[in-house]
Amino acid sequence: MDIADSAELLRQAKAGSPDAVNALYERCGARLLAFIRLRMGRDLRARLESRDILQSALLKSLQHLDELKGTDTPSLMAWLARIAEHEIRDHADFHHRQRRDAAREVAIEDDSPIAAASRSALSRVILDEEARRLEEAIESLAPEHREVIVLRKFEELPFAEIGRRMGRSEDACRMLLARAMTALTLRLSAVER
Repeated sequence: MDIADSAELLRQAKAGSPDAVNALYERCGARLLAFIRLRMGRDLRARLESRDILQSALLKSLQHLDELKGTDTPSLMAWLARIAEHEIRDHADFHHRQRRDAAREVAIEDDSPIAAASRSALSRVILDEEARRLEEAIESLAPEHREVIVLRKFEELPFAEIGRRMGRSEDACRMLLARAMTALTLRLSAVER
């Protein structure tokens, strides 16, 4: 994904262009939503709606568009992923502060008229069976395998940055990614049987 093209889309979206907003969602929305769901984990997803985090992250990106300029941002996805991680943390902190009584929470049925009316085309992407299988397979991996896949495949970080974050050499991260992708492939093929 070209940063200049993506930045132009963000500028147009900030100016209120519905076409630019739709193009932005099409370009990175499903991938960012999958990233958000993986970072949230099962427990937090039971309390928070991942699509709300996605919406908050994209709105924040419009407010901080000037931060996308320069060579410090390796890709639009990495930039959006950082924003999404902050949103997840903020929402998680809020829910932990509230100390909600789980017995008082009422789940909204997936087939209720309210839930059905609120789904957009982007929201339905994540409900696709393939996306769920992939999500479950990634969640079942060892933490270091999950992390290297998220950093490389979702945030699109270079191996030097992945190595810095994980405290490993670039080569070690390349090997770790190869092992993680093999483990993921095996998990996915086991689910198909």
